[in-house]
Amino acid sequence: MKQSQKQAIGFIVWAAAIVGGLIWLKEFDEIHDGRITSTATEVVRFATEEGQLVSREDPLERLLPGDPVFLAEDDGTFRQVGRIDQRDQDDGSVDVVWYEPSIEAEACQMFQHHSTGRLSEVVEIMMPAEKRRRIQDQMALAMSRHGDEISKSFVPLVRQTLKQSLPVIEDEFRAAVARHRGEIDQMAGRWNDEVVEKRLIPLARREILPIVEKHGRGPAEEIGQEIWNRASLWRFGWRALYDKTPLPRKDLVQEEWQRFVANEAMPVVEDHMDDIVVAIQRTLQDVAANQAIRRELGEVTDQIASDAQSRRLIQSILKETFVENDRLQTVWRQVWSSPEAEAAFEVAGSRLEPVVRGIGDEIFGSEATGIDPNFARVLRSQILQKDRRWVVAWHTGANSGAIEVASKKMPYPMVYLADEN
Repeated sequence: MKQSQKQAIGFIVWAAAIVGGLIWLKEFDEIHDGRITSTATEVVRFATEEGQLVSREDPLERLLPGDPVFLAEDDGTFRQVGRIDQRDQDDGSVDVVWYEPSIEAEACQMFQHHSTGRLSEVVEIMMPAEKRRRIQDQMALAMSRHGDEISKSFVPLVRQTLKQSLPVIEDEFRAAVARHRGEIDQMAGRWNDEVVEKRLIPLARREILPIVEKHGRGPAEEIGQEIWNRASLWRFGWRALYDKTPLPRKDLVQEEWQRFVANEAMPVVEDHMDDIVVAIQRTLQDVAANQAIRRELGEVTDQIASDAQSRRLIQSILKETFVENDRLQTVWRQVWSSPEAEAAFEVAGSRLEPVVRGIGDEIFGSEATGIDPNFARVLRSQILQKDRRWVVAWHTGANSGAIEVASKKMPYPMVYLADEN
């Protein structure tokens, strides 16, 4: 067979296949309300760059050539009707290729969106409110059924971990403090000069002492007067003279003082204990309610918390105590790799595996439903670095001449090129 005959036969086969495919697509399209025709038309328009060129201002100068433009439909869906073509370096405007002939670009307001790529945004996209509610319901149902059994398996392990860890943590904390003693003393001296002497002591004199005097002066004077009335100058006087003599005993004043405190002073204090408690309560209430004290203590706390040297020192001590503590890691490894721990994990796994699989299907999708659209958005944005910027056009009948910055966040529009069913 000649080469020309082979080419002719091949051409006829391919032509027949194309015609048959078009006939099948036409019948399929009629069943699905012309959706394939519409989609094919949009693809052809986009590929051939058919459409008009519209210039719009870009306030943030963030949009780049190739960023898509979507049209918001009345039913809440979106379809791509254009893209950013190029940027004018002189005035910061951008050209939009608009290939939707049924709607004029000048009759649409345009709003630009962008993806920050932050973890909070990823969580917000993958876990919208309705999905979070479904997952919470699944977890609540699982825990209501198996929570007691799982707790009984793990509580002894947690108790054992804490019991064996606390002595190790205490020992390492003391050792860490000892290793940083010089830094601690230096920092304490600096804070004593900067905070205690210059701020806290003046605060106590200015605000706290007047409150203490207000509530404590009455009971203190009354207690002091009663104790003074019970004191015997004669008993103290002759004992003081005796202690000055060369006689053997030299502690009569001390002995009399101890007797006086135990037999005279303490009973007076005990009789006025209710007054003392009331005075302390009122003092603490006024101190807590004093705005000047609260403001000053808040500023002191912020000053200490924001101090770089203090943060580094605390981080070093905590890191050495918990993270770099080999003994602590050994304790945890022994407890959580024991036969008891393996049995607890087996119980939890067998009880929670169905709900974990269900949550995985909610987040990532399943064989029955396919990849979850929100998970697909995150993959394209985070892994492929796609869909970082887009524009949404709303057919309002007017426009501001700019692609305004959207005030509300929205996920990247999901556009289906085939029937969802």
